[in-house]
Amino acid sequence: MDNEDLIVLALAVVARDLSLAKKMAHFAHDGVLEEGEMQEKLKLPSAELRQLLYRMQDSNLVVQLGTKEDESGNRLTYWRINKDIAESFLIRRIKNVLDILRKRRKEESSGEYYVCAADPTHVRLSFDEVIAKMGESRGLVCPVCGALLEPVNKEKVLEDLDRMIEILERALGVLEGEAG
Repeated sequence: MDNEDLIVLALAVVARDLSLAKKMAHFAHDGVLEEGEMQEKLKLPSAELRQLLYRMQDSNLVVQLGTKEDESGNRLTYWRINKDIAESFLIRRIKNVLDILRKRRKEESSGEYYVCAADPTHVRLSFDEVIAKMGESRGLVCPVCGALLEPVNKEKVLEDLDRMIEILERALGVLEGEAG
């Protein structure tokens, strides 16, 4: 993975949009972005672009260089993509996500969870929460729609978590220079 790919990937993590990150990196002149030009080329509202740039700045992926007025009196704001930080940013993010996934895996393997049988996105309750709700005489029903609750397929969840952890560990190995 070359440095340009790392920059695009890091920008995409913050922007939550790979296509937008690719365009930003493509339109940057020697790593410098002019806000008005970006707004025009990306077809983003000014406030949305500024929020995105501030999120990237919070992650140290871009640095505001300053502003100046052009010939017609318009304020131009310049930003530089911090190319040196992309790799370390991605490594930190991957390690953070790995920690979260490992904790989740530990919780999943030691607990029992229930979801709405009609729509699993409605609710996810631990065994203790289900017992407490039974004490409130609500029974084993979804508090959103009233459908019955069913146990989560623990093996499937653990398998999915293991697969995500494995992929991220390989990506981390590549970024840290180990054999992938």
